Amino acid sequence: DEPDVYMYNSLPRQFRYQVSMAFVEGIGGYHEYTGNEFNRAVEANAFWEKIHNICRKEILSYIEFRGSLNILENFNGYLMSEHKVDDLLSAIEIALIILELLDRCYSSDLAARGASIRGREAISEVNYRFLQHSLGFQFENNQIICLDSKMFHSEVVKPALFILQNPVFAKSNEDYMLAHRHFKERSLKDCVTSAHRAFETMLKCICDSEHWTYNPGDRAAELITVVSKAGLFTHAFDRGFFSYIAMMKSGLPEIRNNAGVHGEGIDAQAVSEQIAKYALNVSAANLLFVGECYDLLKNGIQ
Repeated sequence: DEPDVYMYNSLPRQFRYQVSMAFVEGIGGYHEYTGNEFNRAVEANAFWEKIHNICRKEILSYIEFRGSLNILENFNGYLMSEHKVDDLLSAIEIALIILELLDRCYSSDLAARGASIRGREAISEVNYRFLQHSLGFQFENNQIICLDSKMFHSEVVKPALFILQNPVFAKSNEDYMLAHRHFKERSLKDCVTSAHRAFETMLKCICDSEHWTYNPGDRAAELITVVSKAGLFTHAFDRGFFSYIAMMKSGLPEIRNNAGVHGEGIDAQAVSEQIAKYALNVSAANLLFVGECYDLLKNGIQ
């Protein structure tokens, strides 16, 4: 029941349909020969047969599925009806690996197999569909990776989301979830802005709750100074701690400023996906640290 920005235990029907369409566009169609053809049709039969055979070898539920005799229709039917998420992801992964192979070995063979997009384009679309439907998976390095298996997500992002459930941080939670929504929609500049605002808002929420005075125009750097002087952080100060405070003052605000938030000096396209991810992660780490310090303060642990 912990809050999260991703889902893992179900794959929506629309997602399944969109992925199956991406596979057809990237691989090509499957043609069932009747024996009466004068010429072979444009087809990608060999690749679909490879997917079908690997699925039959590796996935028990695929063998048990009773679909069409047409291999492509059978595969799509399986994607639309199977309930076991792990098995579905295995089938999707197998097709994605074939797409990767197509791009490496048959990159100029689109028309010959009836494909309309390159393999890497189809893979990118599947990864986009994972994000679009808030599913915690991505295809990287020839395998589907569960984002929750990445230590940072499980150890930092999820705990930060849990802390943001505190009603005191309702506005900060709204900003941080908006940042993730912007990321999924590929509004990367807006993602960076919202991620920074979530941290700034948390600091203001703490000041308001504790009646600590700050100026209306104060940014993160000034707000960190305010809460630090007011005693938000524990008494266990050392040089490393003050270095971390200095990083909090400069790291995320600098990303935001460089992204052109204070004017349009830098094109929105200058904000790469990597920068947006970094902003989300830095913001989560800062939210978690400050939120935990506030929890300790309210519980009288200093």
